[in-house]
Amino acid sequence: MNRDHPLEIDGLELDALNEKGKPVETRLKDVKSAISIFRTLFKADEKSAVNRARVDAMFDGAAPYNQGSLTTSGQGLKTNLNFGEAQRLLDISLSAYVDLYSSLERLVDVKGTLGEQSEITPLEDIVSDELTHLMRSWPEFHSAYLRLCTTFIKHGVSIAYFDSPDDWKFRVGGFTDILIPRQTPASEECIDIAIGRREYLLHELHAFIKNEEAATKVGWNIDEVKRVIQKNAKTTGRSTATNSLTEFEALQSELKNNDIYSGIQNPTVSVLHYWVKEMDGTVSHYISCENMPKDFMYKKVSRYDSAEQAYVMFTYGVGSNGTYHSIRGLGQRIFSHIQTSNRLRCQQIDGAMLASAVMIQPENQRSLDELQFTYYGAYAVMSPNVKIVEKAIPNLGTAVQPALQDITNQLQLNTDTVSTYGPNQSSPYRNQMQVASDIDVTSRLSGASLNLFYASWSRLLKEVVRRVVTTKKRDKAVTDFYERCAKRGVPEQFIKTLDVDRTKAVRSIGSGSRADRVTSLRELQGISGQFDEVGRRNLTRDIVATRVGHDLADRYVPANVEKRPTVDVKIAFFENQQLQEGQNVPVIPNEMHGTHLEVHVPVLNQLIQSLNEGQADPMQVLPMLQSFYQHISDTAQLAAGDPALEGLVSQTKQVLQFAEEAINNTMKAVQKMQREQMEQQGVEGPQAEMMQQDSKLQEHQVKMQIAQEKAELDMAIKQKKHEQEMAIRDAKAALEFRENS
Repeated sequence: MNRDHPLEIDGLELDALNEKGKPVETRLKDVKSAISIFRTLFKADEKSAVNRARVDAMFDGAAPYNQGSLTTSGQGLKTNLNFGEAQRLLDISLSAYVDLYSSLERLVDVKGTLGEQSEITPLEDIVSDELTHLMRSWPEFHSAYLRLCTTFIKHGVSIAYFDSPDDWKFRVGGFTDILIPRQTPASEECIDIAIGRREYLLHELHAFIKNEEAATKVGWNIDEVKRVIQKNAKTTGRSTATNSLTEFEALQSELKNNDIYSGIQNPTVSVLHYWVKEMDGTVSHYISCENMPKDFMYKKVSRYDSAEQAYVMFTYGVGSNGTYHSIRGLGQRIFSHIQTSNRLRCQQIDGAMLASAVMIQPENQRSLDELQFTYYGAYAVMSPNVKIVEKAIPNLGTAVQPALQDITNQLQLNTDTVSTYGPNQSSPYRNQMQVASDIDVTSRLSGASLNLFYASWSRLLKEVVRRVVTTKKRDKAVTDFYERCAKRGVPEQFIKTLDVDRTKAVRSIGSGSRADRVTSLRELQGISGQFDEVGRRNLTRDIVATRVGHDLADRYVPANVEKRPTVDVKIAFFENQQLQEGQNVPVIPNEMHGTHLEVHVPVLNQLIQSLNEGQADPMQVLPMLQSFYQHISDTAQLAAGDPALEGLVSQTKQVLQFAEEAINNTMKAVQKMQREQMEQQGVEGPQAEMMQQDSKLQEHQVKMQIAQEKAELDMAIKQKKHEQEMAIRDAKAALEFRENS
């Protein structure tokens, strides 16, 4: 095969072309060749395995010196401690990836293919929700995610793989668990063969062939699996069988009854998985035992369309030459620095202990042998023939501290995928928000690290979804998933026809840092007036979820907008009836003011339009206009306190201006009608003058009320705008500070 990068493939027994020069159907000849390839790759990985072990020991707290060597050389009392700096850096790095997972309400976003987009969007949301519930309900999902992230942070590469052809649950390993040829370019599609090693309990192997007919159809070699189980099983109370078939039947019965005590002598069976890329790009899957196999236990040629359906590689970087084995994790980057840092700190402690000790010089060997101290409270008596020697101890602090500071700086440079050190505490630009978020800032991920992670995470979740959708062998979790979707109105056919290739992982806001997420949401608040109602509501929910978590966010902003707004809509419609009767309806502070404005304002517009078109009696409409104006003004004042309703409040203010003009014009029209009525009725003199004064007084009162309502609304809007500007300014200052620091 032509490759941009040469592979060390010469020693691997993989076929490419047959004798006629045609591509072979399967590149892996037999189980003997498979074992040979495994041993070749295992041998090639020995040096890397030693380095990984040293890195793991560093994170696990191994001391910087060999204690045995120190004791042999007479330095057994020398300080020999691991101060845990490496583990602290690992915890900080890991916390950022944990935030990417835990801060999300929904892990995946799926796309349907049946129906119009407006119709399928709600169904897509439901399926995405239930898929997230499916994965998070798996007891090992969280721990698997942590192992996945921990492994590639430590060593540069981790692998999520599926050891069962049908199971959606993935397993996690690294190059300790899965071997690939060295010099392989960092892409799943460039891996010719990957071999995973896993330990199985006997009952786990037996579960694969429990239904022998079905197992045979999917590729299991029943006889070989039985042979492996028999070879590794140690049971009690079982008589020696006359033939292998009878013996396995007895063994199968004991498996069901839990009579096997193989856990005492041979707890597991070492099993190898082989994923081989064929010449047509498909991937074949083979399974054999590691020790003396006679045949494959499982074989399925072209089982997967691509490598990512079998395994997904997660990388900490791109490496020095673009190959998997050139990628270095946090452990390799900081190993030398941590070792030196630990030794310097040990030396500093030894210096402090030496400086605080009393140096005594005996006159001879006999004085040394008879040396003793007797303590009498505040003083002590020492043996004769010895003297205290004044010593000059170098100030190790002045020598060690600069070196430690330089190492700390180098560690920060070598861990540039995360911000591992907090902001400068003495900075004059610190504010309350920065102080509260210092811990969160330390775990921020770089853009490059995020893109690398999400590329792999999306591929893994896509494969999980594909297996859930296409599997014919449903476990209880998958069955429950379909049942939950059906109860929420999603037909099974919709799920079966999902466009799986468009499945993607949902990205978290904030680059793995809660502080960055708060800053981003504050900045979005400043432009939320341009959002529609759905966008504003989503923003509000994200803000609430950042503070209390998505589980509690429903208490304040339900995910389903039909949970509470329905009640407020009904209340608003009832208020419309009262306002149309000219009644004064007070505004309740804890109402959903946005919903009320959306119900009230259209009615006010209709009243204004009917007056302008001359279709309404001004005398009848005027009390309605005044009631709606006052109620909507009061509602808008309270709504102005919500940044998410800024756009709606602005639109309402424009309508109120039209209403103000309509009220003034209607008042004048009513006054004119009253004068005409008085003239027709012959009302003159003081009585007419008094009626005119009452009308003018009423007009004046209405204008004063309108002016007051308008002023209060303007004040509320200006106050909230000022608060938003201050918040945005603080957020920008915090962001600039973090970037500069």
